[in-house]
Formats: sequence, C-alpha cells, structure tokens
Amino acid sequence: MRALVVDHGEAGPVRFAEVDMPVPSSGEALVEIRHIGLNFGELNYAYQWPAGAVHGHDAAGVVVCAASDGSGPPEGTRVALGMSSHAWAERVAVSPASLGIVPEGVDLADGAALGIAGVTALRVLRKRSLLARNVLVTGASGGVGHFAVQLAALAGARVTALVGSRDRSAGLRELGADKVLTDLTETEYRFDSSWTRSVGRWWPRRGVPSPRAAPSTWSVTPRGRTPRSRQGSCSASANPAASPPTAT
Repeated sequence: MRALVVDHGEAGPVRFAEVDMPVPSSGEALVEIRHIGLNFGELNYAYQWPAGAVHGHDAAGVVVCAASDGSGPPEGTRVALGMSSHAWAERVAVSPASLGIVPEGVDLADGAALGIAGVTALRVLRKRSLLARNVLVTGASGGVGHFAVQLAALAGARVTALVGSRDRSAGLRELGADKVLTDLTETEYRFDSSWTRSVGRWWPRRGVPSPRAAPSTWSVTPRGRTPRSRQGSCSASANPAASPPTAT
C-alpha cells in the first residue's frame, strides 16, 4: 500500500512509498484512510522519526475490520484518528482508544483536520469561561490558531488575531476575529516599546491563548501581563524568539 514516509534527504520531510499492509492485533481496528490532516508542526519535526517510518497522526476514514476482541466501533463506522502514530497511509491498525466517531453530516475531510490542532485549541480554551472576554490569539494563521479563533468566537469572546504578516491574515475575520493585527501598536491603544505593560493593560484579567507560529508574534506575549491575566502556550511549531518565564 502507499504511505507518506519520513525522508531525511533533500526532497523534503516526507515522500510517498510502498509499505507493508498493517496486521491489527486483537485490540486494534483496521481503518481505511480517506483523508489526512497536514500541519506544519508534524512536517517540521519529521526528522525526529526514523527514515522510512510512516509518518503522521491526523487522519479520518472508515473501519474495514473491527477489533477482534469486540472493543471499538463496528465495521463501516466513520472515524477520525487522534494522536495515533503512522496514520498517513492507505490503511492503519489503531487502538479504539485513539478513534473518534465522525457524526453524520460532518465530512471526513473536516474530521481529519480536528486531531492535534483542533483538540489542542479546545483544551486550552476550555480552561475558563470566555464569554464577553477579550482574547488574543498569536500565530492565528496556523492550524491551532485557526481553531482557537473560531472556538473563542463561538464561546462569546472578543477575539484579536495576531499574525506575522498581512499575507497571513486572509480569512481570519470570516472565522470570527474582531481584529486582525501584525503588531499590537496597530491598535488605538498606546503601548511602550518594551511591551512591559502593553498586553496586560489591554487584556487585564483576560485569557491569552498563544499558538506559537511566528517568533515575531510570540516575543510580545510573555512580558507585561498583569498578575490577573492568563497565558496559555499550546503549540511550538516554530522556534521562538524568546522563551516565556512561565506558561500554563
């Protein structure tokens, strides 16, 4: 069968290759993959896997052989995989614990995109109520950032999306962002150049989920927050310009 495997050469982080069909254990289901979810983090860190290994975690498909021990969904069930290794292949043997049933009316392509990025954003944003709060999402153009903008807006927050450049801002307002910025100095608020109090003054007592997708946006968030503000670091796809002293 065909799969995307890790490639340590110049061609790129992954390449198509023919690999053996997986043989599920008694506690695994065999899933025919219809869609996979690509994200920058997985491609950026492909080098951590051995060359030739089937890569990827996010995917969606249909159970073609249920687990023989009776656990998990039956044959024919539409499922999404979350944090299941070696998922970027035509068929995958996977534990039912790593499967989620895709509801009717939800496209499998959408289900494949939810895995790492969608769940990461959801878990961070569920830490507290967002109704009527101001939320800053840095790295908003990335996978986690896109979900964070949508979920925060749906939860009733006033969302400001911070991106590294204007060409990364497309579609964020349609996803629910009230403001899309490349620099916090673009606002009507005044900030000092060291960012010592800027974020804390604009978002006092507010949540600040921070998918870290660009050094230029990450470096503004760790400093200057009031003791009552909150920052959540939930992604590290790019190398930060500065590490935060604390992050929750």
